[in-house]
Amino acid sequence: MHRILTALLCLLLLSPLAADAQKKKGKKKGGQEQPSPQQEQQQPPPSAPAPPPAEVNTVDRRLWEYRTSEARSAVNSVAGQADSNAGVAIALGRVLEQEKNYGESEARLRKATELAPSDPAAWVWLGETYLRLRNNGAADGAFRKAAEVAGGNDYYLGVARQRLRQYDEAVAAFERAQGFGALVPYQIGVTRLFQEQWQPAVDKLTQAIDSDSGLAYAYYYRGLAAEKLNRNDLLVNDMERFLKLAPDSPEAERARMILRAVKK
Repeated sequence: MHRILTALLCLLLLSPLAADAQKKKGKKKGGQEQPSPQQEQQQPPPSAPAPPPAEVNTVDRRLWEYRTSEARSAVNSVAGQADSNAGVAIALGRVLEQEKNYGESEARLRKATELAPSDPAAWVWLGETYLRLRNNGAADGAFRKAAEVAGGNDYYLGVARQRLRQYDEAVAAFERAQGFGALVPYQIGVTRLFQEQWQPAVDKLTQAIDSDSGLAYAYYYRGLAAEKLNRNDLLVNDMERFLKLAPDSPEAERARMILRAVKK
């Protein structure tokens, strides 16, 4: 009986020591305790970025139609969320880019990539702003990142490939894209223009315009292709239409120069 009591006492004394040793074993060298497998399983998954507020939904359309002041009004009502909502940060960055405030646009779009690093739209629009800043190296880096994270978003994958001068891959991605309406033939037309395929460019841009007559840059790029085909009637029509829609755009002065030259 004495031996049994002695053994039980030893077990009671050793149990806390064993527990302490187990805790110490689970610590890193720096003294921080590593989570147990059970704790790791209980860790909540990373939360998805919050969806943008409804006010942002109209911004994209207004910017494609170069209704900058209307886009600005829509963004202003939710601009206070730009530091926490990637959709708002993207919309505000794009408005600032169209207002030619490229430094502020870059800052807002970089914030968007921090808030939603797996959103290809944030990286694509950051790349576009870098192009306006004539920082082609940074632009290529942003477009490569957009292609890397695009996943199944074939539209933004196509834009990234187009901007990286991977034209056949861009067209293939655009042809798979769903839900972007007139922007798909528009982007294919722009890609064909970059490939110097003038008639296919005109055909696709005409398809885009027939689907959505408000796409300002569809006229500009179709006009450039028409110039190469010596179709001065279409060239004049398109550049005049572009200038009516986007008189303050960065390409407006070039459009005016082309018109002056062709009308001499």
